Amino acid sequence: MVKGHGNNGGDGLEGIWRDNMVGTYLHGPLLPKNAWLADLLIELALERRYGERPALEPLPDDLERAAHAGARAAAGV
Repeated sequence: MVKGHGNNGGDGLEGIWRDNMVGTYLHGPLLPKNAWLADLLIELALERRYGERPALEPLPDDLERAAHAGARAAAGV
């Protein structure tokens, strides 16, 4: 959690990550503004389906980085 109070207002943490499950409460587009998380979820899904993580050619992340930076700026961090 970068800005805000988190789930319980005390420890600043938000959401849950358990095994291959991600849970979060947020307002706005999580995956487009966090391309690394979208990539990881795709890798985990492919690993579950095929038993291993296939080697995927990386795509340019310029637009995703700009969206992430814009979200951080809007949040004041």
